[in-house]
Amino acid sequence: MKYFNSLCVAIITIAVLSLYGCKDKSSAQQPVNASTEVEPAVDSAVVESPSVFPVAYVDVDSLLLGYDFAKKLNEVLLKKQEKARKEMTNAQVKFQKDYEAFQKKYQSGGFLTEATLQSEQTNLYKQNQELEMLEKKLTQEFLEEQQKMNIQLRDTVAAFFKIYNADKRFKLILSNANSDNVLFADEALNITKDVIEQLNLRYAEQQKTK
Repeated sequence: MKYFNSLCVAIITIAVLSLYGCKDKSSAQQPVNASTEVEPAVDSAVVESPSVFPVAYVDVDSLLLGYDFAKKLNEVLLKKQEKARKEMTNAQVKFQKDYEAFQKKYQSGGFLTEATLQSEQTNLYKQNQELEMLEKKLTQEFLEEQQKMNIQLRDTVAAFFKIYNADKRFKLILSNANSDNVLFADEALNITKDVIEQLNLRYAEQQKTK
């Protein structure tokens, strides 16, 4: 029997916000003697002040575990998965019983005619085909429901970040899942906790209006 795998509700890829650089137009270019070795120019403001290029990241795994709406979607998905599993199990049990009854009848010589035997064999073959079709149907329905919830969650989070970053304090927000996108970053750049708190507050307010 094939079991449905419990997949993650979603892997959220947060859209990169507008990115731009700043350059001081008032600084005049100095003439350089061809014989003089020139070192690359470094803007000290960029080195000393990270606010020139404000970056943050969100840990997706923590977000999915802490965001109430994501937890609700996951619970709904798991219930659907369990319902499909029970339906599949019941169908398999029925087929197994019918097959064993056929075997017992065949071994005891219970089929009086060849036509009766062939009829029973045909019925078992159809049951087996229906069982395979049911498994494909339930699997497809589960995957479609999962994709639907993933899109719903992704759109909700994307809409939230437009509000969250309305003041444009961040020029770039990264999503990090299992350290795939961010190998190392100062913990000060991790805004996951604040994002989860704001998302849950927003979700709670929306639930009050329903």
